[in-house]
Amino acid sequence: MKNISQISQEALGNDYYAIHLIGEIDINYLPQLETTLKPITEMAQLKGIILDCKKLVFIDSKIVGFIVYLYTKLSRSNQKLIIAETNETINDIMTLVGLSTIIQFTPTFDEAVKQLNVYVTQ
Repeated sequence: MKNISQISQEALGNDYYAIHLIGEIDINYLPQLETTLKPITEMAQLKGIILDCKKLVFIDSKIVGFIVYLYTKLSRSNQKLIIAETNETINDIMTLVGLSTIIQFTPTFDEAVKQLNVYVTQ
């Protein structure tokens, strides 16, 4: 059975979005990731983005680099990035490169939504 990979977006109210990453997201998916996120990051009312990694099984260094870029771009505009529900492999990769020390991780998607709501209402 072939692993199906996909990137989808979900509006969570007017102020923030979830990006759902499924399967193996590598350099071949970078253009789709950029195309999906560009209009979202340019929205004036955007408060934050949740990267939902519940069904993500693999990322490569180019995607890690893009996540760092996304974090930097959002931070400069006082917007939040939260990474939700990583499995052990993804968590190990992100910890190894130091992302877990600069980006907020939550154990569940629901927790990420709660954290973002707290951030938005401050």
